[in-house]
Amino acid sequence: MEIQNPFQISWDKTTAQSFHDYFFAKISAHGSNLAIVDVDTGKQWRYSEIRNWCEMCATRLKELQVTSNSRVAVITGTTGQAIFVHLACSIIGCSAVVVNGWSAVDEIWTLVDLSEATHLIVENQFMQKADDVRRKAQMRGGGRIKHVRQIEDVLTAERINVDSARKRSIDVKQKPPLVKEISLAKINLGAVLAEDISDLTSPVSEISGQSKEMNGDVDSGGQDGDDVQTPVQPLSGQNPMLILFTSGTTGLAKAAELSHRSLIINIQQISLPLFGPVQAKERFLLPLSIAHIFGVVSAYYALINGASLYLISKQSNKLLMDTLVSNQINVMHITPAFVHWMATEAMVDDYKAPHLRSVLCAGAPIDSNLANTMKCRLNIKDFRQSFGMTELGGICTMSPYQDDKIESVGNPLPGMLFKVVNWETKQLCPPRQPGQIIVLGPQVAPCYYKNPKATSELFDSTGFVKTGDAGFYDEVGRIYVLDRIKDIIKCKGTLICPSEVELVLRAHPGIDDCAVVGRQDHVTGEVPAAFVVKNSAHPLLASAEVRQYVSGKIATFKELRGGVFFISEIPRSVCGKILRRNLRQFWDRERTNSKVDSLTNKEGAKTAGVSKGAPVKKTNGSSTPSKRPPSAGRPPKK
Repeated sequence: MEIQNPFQISWDKTTAQSFHDYFFAKISAHGSNLAIVDVDTGKQWRYSEIRNWCEMCATRLKELQVTSNSRVAVITGTTGQAIFVHLACSIIGCSAVVVNGWSAVDEIWTLVDLSEATHLIVENQFMQKADDVRRKAQMRGGGRIKHVRQIEDVLTAERINVDSARKRSIDVKQKPPLVKEISLAKINLGAVLAEDISDLTSPVSEISGQSKEMNGDVDSGGQDGDDVQTPVQPLSGQNPMLILFTSGTTGLAKAAELSHRSLIINIQQISLPLFGPVQAKERFLLPLSIAHIFGVVSAYYALINGASLYLISKQSNKLLMDTLVSNQINVMHITPAFVHWMATEAMVDDYKAPHLRSVLCAGAPIDSNLANTMKCRLNIKDFRQSFGMTELGGICTMSPYQDDKIESVGNPLPGMLFKVVNWETKQLCPPRQPGQIIVLGPQVAPCYYKNPKATSELFDSTGFVKTGDAGFYDEVGRIYVLDRIKDIIKCKGTLICPSEVELVLRAHPGIDDCAVVGRQDHVTGEVPAAFVVKNSAHPLLASAEVRQYVSGKIATFKELRGGVFFISEIPRSVCGKILRRNLRQFWDRERTNSKVDSLTNKEGAKTAGVSKGAPVKKTNGSSTPSKRPPSAGRPPKK
């Protein structure tokens, strides 16, 4: 049985062939309203200024020899400046590679190398990391990286002299705020067609015309868009809008391409009135990384709908709550890590957020008990979770506005088809029977950068994309996501979902956080084992107590026969997924250490036996006691 949304739509009647054209046409209706606020730096931009910043950035990038064949790695935190560089790359016709600047140097190098980035545009605070990445590239004989520039270098009206030494930065402290530097506030963009803006006198008027030629924009010829529907189709040979990276929870990260068409359609889907979208002039808080698919889609979704987008880069719990309350935030998108913190942290009770009407959580399955606790503590009218993947072009499911089924990720978005198939037989599963979730949709066009083998492995024989997630659906078409299939524990042929055991564990007052993984067992195959973070009020919590607590609440074969291990923190990805493979390495290290200890003990025992006159085994197998211990500093006689 295929699961789909009962509501279907005809896609937006737009002739835009690239995302920047679609984006600029949409935001022109919002005039000089406040668009973006970087909470960490205080920088602000208005809608009437965004296009100018993007086109000016495109001019600077072209001065750095960025062409349609380039790949520009944007290494930043969560900042509006990164959005300008994304759109500037779209104008030129090249791909922007989104990289989280808070990652370690080795991880950034891996992502830059994997995407074959030719230019690095870097936020000032991450320049040292970028320099280290460039040195690594040079040491390994890679001359692909042509330029490393601070992001302020490409967001200025000052021309770049590529022949001079690389400028460290432009002294922005001596300049007026970016929002005041160049302004189009006097131009009524709402009354000007997107195609006509290129005629305005600006430092980038030539770029607008050139980008239209590169992207193959078709003149509407005076036809009214309401009369003729032109579906959005990707151009032949068009580069992807963005290159993002999979979370790598079960293996190495892959570079996944996000097309212009996929992003346009996904934003149209989640902006339907059925889902209670953010409204113009509402305040939208995004404390997520825009190097992740959920963060990217959320940011452009808020802007296209005319909201004021508040971005937080540094993860500070107090800063998050202060921003939520002082700016009277209306809508917020978060990951499960925020849900866990807001449901358990005492300081949350000191804040009241009466203006917060809607929260959407995605990135990983959440504990429904924690979600309900958070909803009650902040008195939120609408709390929902959603399901999506980088390979699926963004968000794929959502519940109707104010739906109270928190444990479900909702229904498939309009236009999408879901199936749940048996792990082995691949037959369709009936309602409430777990299986693998596979997906088909208008925005689903997965492609890994220069990895056709991995791309082909995503599809099943019917053309559906295999998500790698286990889940089921109910009688009304709601989807429930359980775990990654590779994380499911196989005990004597029976499947155990780690999230089911974790739900029981989190109810213990002495447990702040936990993760359950499968531990190898020579009899049953795998047995559940738990990694637990103790609550500070229960420092004496013992593994026996945890196992006893669980044993009376779940089936016998689901008990923690693999043991309970106490750690300081559960490792998670940027989107909140538990990195279970990191936890499994605990036993790899344990086995290695035990082998080393065993060898050390044997050597120690042999030495001790010799020194104490113990029988020494000879090569022929016989043993005779030594007559006297060897003197210090002298080897024993043979």
